[in-house]
Amino acid sequence: MRQEANLNATAIECRGVGKTYTVSSETRGTFKEMILRGGRGKRSTAAFEALKNIDLTVRRGEIVGVIGDNGSGKSTLLKLIAGITAPTRGELKVYGTVSSLLEVGVGFHPEMTGRENVYLSGSLLGIPAGELTRRMPDIIAFSELEDFIDSPVKHYSSGMYLRLGFAIGIHVQPDILLIDEILAVGDQRFQQRCKEYIRGLRDSGKTILVVSHDLDAILSLCSRAVVLHKGYILGDGHPYEMIGLYKQLQFQEARRRGERPPAEIVRRNRFGTFEIRFEAVRMRDAEGTERYVFETGERVRIEFDWVAKRAIAYPIFGMSIVTDRGDSLFTVATDVTVGDVECIEGQGTTVFEFESLNLLEGAYSLTFGITRREEGPGSSFNFYEGFDLIQQMCPFWVKPGKKGHGLRGILYLPCKAEIRSTPDPGRPAEG
Repeated sequence: MRQEANLNATAIECRGVGKTYTVSSETRGTFKEMILRGGRGKRSTAAFEALKNIDLTVRRGEIVGVIGDNGSGKSTLLKLIAGITAPTRGELKVYGTVSSLLEVGVGFHPEMTGRENVYLSGSLLGIPAGELTRRMPDIIAFSELEDFIDSPVKHYSSGMYLRLGFAIGIHVQPDILLIDEILAVGDQRFQQRCKEYIRGLRDSGKTILVVSHDLDAILSLCSRAVVLHKGYILGDGHPYEMIGLYKQLQFQEARRRGERPPAEIVRRNRFGTFEIRFEAVRMRDAEGTERYVFETGERVRIEFDWVAKRAIAYPIFGMSIVTDRGDSLFTVATDVTVGDVECIEGQGTTVFEFESLNLLEGAYSLTFGITRREEGPGSSFNFYEGFDLIQQMCPFWVKPGKKGHGLRGILYLPCKAEIRSTPDPGRPAEG
């Protein structure tokens, strides 16, 4: 239910909200049954609870990230807030105007030009034509469609189509902006512009809900995150903590299904002879708990499971910590930390352990590889000519904690400082 501006600064309020859909299916049955029903199968209906007992309060000026697996209820929650569908039960209050970027470009008429579709979409959002005319230059400039704005949108590429829809959605100046999985619009430069604009909306006091599988975007944009799982709110708090909760949930669900966890090895950015191959990678804290969010200075243990097709002489396992920009920060290899290993075979686990993870706040990943010394101890080696190399896998996040609080950069280097002052001998003493 849409409300007037709220004096207590609440933008969205859900109390016991639930949404149930009726799902119909048809079974064919026997030939006789089909004849008796005039060729129609037997229809049955079932109730599907997309959201269950949602309690959520979002205050004005917050950017809240909503994360969860497909089917967890994320898009349904945004559709309820947008007024596209109504809750089956519970109470939902929304204070202020809403612009929803749930399905960007839905409602565009293919035969109409981009400019005409701006007026069409704006009118559906309740924006007067005169106001749209005033905002038109900004919308065109942001979408970068100056040369195509008067062409029919049926000739637009998918990227152009999405850019125009995104530009319209963010320029109607809503009190509340809902964004569902559209932060990947356009190329990387345009994506960065979108994120910067969203930060500007946040700084101007707008309320924003973001649904995205891009966890780095959730970290960089949001002050708070909510984890949805099978229609329930599983967690609500700082994005670092909620991403950690979500990653642990993914591992638990995958193992329950008997599958490899999502952060384990996939065929991406990977090459080698695979005579030895990595099977899994895990990160653990000092208590042995599997985690992917750490504080600066924590003890971290990284475990790599591997399988060898044959006996391998003088193997070397290496690992690099990589920034979200792809820059390698630190590389370590077992020939330095363990020494020469004469031979391995079968399957096993290689462990790298950091007494203190001296990284500052940010998103990181791991690159890891297996190679060997061709001529025995003392010879040179090259990971890129090895058995298995996997680049930028196993994403993890570092939050400041006590050690990294207030510091800037990438690395935490323990440092002491003092200030010494020598009085000017020509200056009379005070007092």
